[in-house]
Amino acid sequence: MRTILFDFDGTVADTLPLIFTAFRSTFQQFLQEHYTDEQIVALFGPTETGILQNKLPTHAHDNALAHFYRVYTDEHSRVQNPENIRSMLDELHTAGIQMGIVTGKGRTSADISLREWGLDSYFSVVITGDEVTHPKPHPEGIFTAMKQLGATPAETIFVGDSDADVLAGRAAGLRTVGVNWLLVTQKSGKFDPEPDYHFTDVQAFTDWILGR
Repeated sequence: MRTILFDFDGTVADTLPLIFTAFRSTFQQFLQEHYTDEQIVALFGPTETGILQNKLPTHAHDNALAHFYRVYTDEHSRVQNPENIRSMLDELHTAGIQMGIVTGKGRTSADISLREWGLDSYFSVVITGDEVTHPKPHPEGIFTAMKQLGATPAETIFVGDSDADVLAGRAAGLRTVGVNWLLVTQKSGKFDPEPDYHFTDVQAFTDWILGR
């Protein structure tokens, strides 16, 4: 196994609380409606731009998106990504494993999180929802990342925190890893379908990858 492709939100970045805050603030500001975490998760699939375009009148799109990005960026200064995630990425990088991201979030918000939390140096490729025609559970993003990395299915795994991640990995012919190692993830119960492997501890996953 030479290549690991990760989902981003809820997998290698503890960004879901930040996303919830930014969407909740935006919907309150522009719709005067309160959205719960569960209601926001139910909107996932499109990028942030797509979600806001689906929920808001056309004249509000630009201002709402600017508001979302402002709140989302500011939240990174209040919250830090878990140190054990960085330790995992350090160990995998040192071991010579190439890593990539396949995420449904948009390029702008992905770049914000990668920059604000200093994660960009770990990943050789980042495929966002803006760069695919078909989002997860379709495997298009995974295929694109593998092509850019020169990776084969036999030497690649896909790691994520949602059913869509497992489905996308399977559709791409990869072994799949479901994770629930952050406090807030998209999947609180059992995965459906079940991934090939399941981890709730970052260090246990790292040890498994490195054969310890």
